[in-house]
Amino acid sequence: MDVEATCWIDISLSAFASNVAKAKRTLAGDAELMVAVKSDAYGHGEVSIATTALAHGAKTLAVLDIESGVRLRPHVGDTMLLAWLLSPHDDFAKAQRAGLDLGISALWQLDKLAHEATGGPVSLHLKIDTGLHRNGALQGDWVALCEAAAAMEKGGRVRVRGIWSHLSDTSTEENLESLERFHGAVEKARAVGLSPDILHIAASAAATDIPQSRLDMVRVGISVYGVSPFDERTPADMGFAPVMAARARVSHVDTEQNLAWVGMGYGHGLLPLPPHTGWVSLGGSPAQLHSVQMDHLVIGIPHEARVALGDIVTLWGDETSPSAEDWAKWAGTIGDEVVSSMGSGVERRFSS
Repeated sequence: MDVEATCWIDISLSAFASNVAKAKRTLAGDAELMVAVKSDAYGHGEVSIATTALAHGAKTLAVLDIESGVRLRPHVGDTMLLAWLLSPHDDFAKAQRAGLDLGISALWQLDKLAHEATGGPVSLHLKIDTGLHRNGALQGDWVALCEAAAAMEKGGRVRVRGIWSHLSDTSTEENLESLERFHGAVEKARAVGLSPDILHIAASAAATDIPQSRLDMVRVGISVYGVSPFDERTPADMGFAPVMAARARVSHVDTEQNLAWVGMGYGHGLLPLPPHTGWVSLGGSPAQLHSVQMDHLVIGIPHEARVALGDIVTLWGDETSPSAEDWAKWAGTIGDEVVSSMGSGVERRFSS
């Protein structure tokens, strides 16, 4: 281990592989499993995470944006990479050359494809809004979108491979209503001549609670990284283990004030916290967090603890430390942001 490193992140690929395999067995079942690797795989390192996911049960990957898909393509062969966060400034021809599947929810996106992507059919997944209002086509715009896509498909410009949506996961009743709206939208798409191969709407919660929502593919995100997307369910409740552990070294000890400085701060991507909020693990014992500074933390030294320069502090991620969800509660946010915010300059140490 590099004794000069002040902080780093440990990534357990074995834990991630186990989580993906469990998601395939228990969430997807007979459906395909799509694993989200957006935002550099939620800060875990997209290449290692993507290849591990594909080796342990994932059939396809969600990359969110075109640039991520282009960057990842050389590492994953011809795996389906779905990008759906599309901007008028994106290069759709680049997406076509990289063989990306595009999530389409508006006529302007089809128009842009028609002008830019001229090298062969682009694989599309048309998205209908079923109540969450997250960049899907509204019900009133759906038929026109499907008709335009069907015309482009007949002309050999696109292939509508999938139809999809997001669920709100606010309640089983809401999800069932959204699922019914989704099936209605699929019928309308087929009525204008589309014949999608893949229907997908469910993520972890719906796949668990409403098996009929699994359809042809189940999408999983932060849960397979061992971080819960739910207030009422822990990762352990879902059978998933944490993948990331954030660690840093003690860089200064003030014995008079009984305080220690630890070499990771908000400049490394830690979320700022109110003073005297939370704790970390020092030698397996809880140490009170006094403050989060730009390049360090200040912690209280546990009673009767012996602390030396270079001692390792675990901020989250192992059995003696807080969880990412704990940090999220302290910061007033969600676990996704805690792990995704870690800076790219912080070393990722992968273990198998």
